[in-house]
Amino acid sequence: MKNKKLVSVIGALAIGLGISGMASAATITGSSPFTATGTIGVSGPSSFGATVNCSVVFNGTINAGGASANINTVTVSGSGLCALPTITGLPWTLTPSTTTDGGETWLGTVSGVGFTIAGAPPLIPASNCAGPTTINVQWTNSNNTLRVTSAQALAGNCNIRSLNVQAPAISVN
Repeated sequence: MKNKKLVSVIGALAIGLGISGMASAATITGSSPFTATGTIGVSGPSSFGATVNCSVVFNGTINAGGASANINTVTVSGSGLCALPTITGLPWTLTPSTTTDGGETWLGTVSGVGFTIAGAPPLIPASNCAGPTTINVQWTNSNNTLRVTSAQALAGNCNIRSLNVQAPAISVN
């Protein structure tokens, strides 16, 4: 009798774990194509390690099944160095993976990230941040925001210091 109870308890536990595992699978939903706008702060050799804050626009599409989305174009604008980057590694792939609070906030990655700045030697050194690099990101459904929560290192002694973009047409479930 003890063995039957033990088997029942183990079976119930396995079913419960399976259900909770399925509940945390991330799916991107909403309009495709989508646009995300906001700001990005980067540093590298061209900025002599200082953070340069720029406006950024991502245009992308949700992939079939919603497990990921492609960021197909990235437009960076603003003054100074903001006008100089060449974006590399496109499309970048956004992949949410784990919820931190039951579905409001999701952790994930953006892979393929990179950029270069030709510079103007000898005054402004070039930055080769082409990677491609995978960075860690956080998605928040309440304000449809994608951001980095800490600096993300790229190739060539470069960093993404901040990222805060809103994509009102999509969410993660």
